[in-house]
Amino acid sequence: MFFRMLGLLTLCLLSPLVIADAQDHPLLSRYPGAEIKSQLYTEYEKVSLPTGPADAEGNLSGEALVGNLSRITYEIEGVSTFKVFENYRKALKIVGAKLLTVCELDQCGGKNTGLLDLASAVAGDSYVGNYYRKPYFIHAKLDSAKGLVNLSLFIGGFEGDVWLHQVVVEDVPLENGLVAVAEDYLEKKPAATTLGDRRTAEEKQQDHPMIARYPETRLLRSRNVEYEKMTIAIGVLNSEGETSKKLDLVGDIRQYSYEAKNVSTLKIYRNYLEAIKMLGFSLEYTCELDECGDESASLALAESLAVDRDVENYYRAPYYLVASRGTGHGRIVIAVYFGGFEGDVWIQQAVVEERGAETDLVRVDSDQLYQEIQQSGKALVYGIYFDTDSTTVKPESADALKTISDLLESHPELELYVVGHTDDTGEGSYNLSLSSRRAASVVKALEMDYPVTGNRLEPAGVGPYAPVAGNESAEGRRLNRRVELVRRLSNED
Repeated sequence: MFFRMLGLLTLCLLSPLVIADAQDHPLLSRYPGAEIKSQLYTEYEKVSLPTGPADAEGNLSGEALVGNLSRITYEIEGVSTFKVFENYRKALKIVGAKLLTVCELDQCGGKNTGLLDLASAVAGDSYVGNYYRKPYFIHAKLDSAKGLVNLSLFIGGFEGDVWLHQVVVEDVPLENGLVAVAEDYLEKKPAATTLGDRRTAEEKQQDHPMIARYPETRLLRSRNVEYEKMTIAIGVLNSEGETSKKLDLVGDIRQYSYEAKNVSTLKIYRNYLEAIKMLGFSLEYTCELDECGDESASLALAESLAVDRDVENYYRAPYYLVASRGTGHGRIVIAVYFGGFEGDVWIQQAVVEERGAETDLVRVDSDQLYQEIQQSGKALVYGIYFDTDSTTVKPESADALKTISDLLESHPELELYVVGHTDDTGEGSYNLSLSSRRAASVVKALEMDYPVTGNRLEPAGVGPYAPVAGNESAEGRRLNRRVELVRRLSNED
């Protein structure tokens, strides 16, 4: 009977052919009849693995590890802690594991002398409750083809049932090169720009053209704003969410919130650091874990970068970086916050491309507009502004609208198409629709707020399909976001 039981509880030595249940850790199957109460898997996490009971001063012994982390809590009904313990101990011995620490019953400590701390350290965030009676603990190591495996088990009982807390840390090297970059975005010769790029075509459209998302992450939300102010923290925030150490920036802002499953904040952070290095950026500031402040400071830091200022519970185990680099068009600053919760990570990313005010793009001379229309049949108008994905004309557009109104008032014979243009960021069909709706908004603003009659203007949109510059650079994209006034023939017979 014992050997049949032992066969069901055998160690698999990382061979997927022996996995009995997909929910169990591939290394170790569950005790027969056990049910999973809680489960956590995180790639490349920092872990303090308990290695034995508390000492005379109440301090637990532990080992600082970095690797793939698995925590599982099982519930087993109608069995003793001793029977479960004996099965696990014998299974570990058979496969050659080194049992470095074993404690039984009172050897594991008492309720007020470190026993609950030991149980909680193995359980992690899982609830221990009353299941610490008749305790047993095992700390073991074993070598496998994939590297060293560290294992700790706590077995506790209550009213004839058992809770088994199992934590496994697999020693693995950091998987690098997972965040792809595009150095040509910075007008440098490209080098290894597709390293680690596993994105779909749709994901590439959604991401910043300079730096890709971490593999298999999901975009939660994003925001693009032209010529806006943003403050980036380069120090720990106080209780009011403020710091004197900051970068006050003005420029084009792109913000992204991503979600990554079953991975540590550490692993994603280190891959971003490598990507930043490949792009030639200089680090302005970094913080890791407690260096980022207490929970309130960490939450405020995350919210400062989040698209809608909401990060829910994803501000645990924080990492944060700010880096910058000069380009031919100004400085680019990137700030990224990595916050975890229950084995998953939310990434808050902001890229600010510093710009001077675009006053040089706003035509204030209606005579010059008319001259261009006479020469080429059209004139380019800059300085009409919209928020991202919005069709509402912003108040800052007043100078450009007044110029168009002056043009029409000075030349009453003119009838025009008001043609909206976009850059090539995003889906072409969406931009085509957006440009048409924005052109209609410009016509409506002119008719409502200026002495312009409705039959003189007709809105149209061509999206990204008639650029005046390349979309590869930020400067080119700015030039492509414009309104054109195109002369049309009179509708009168």
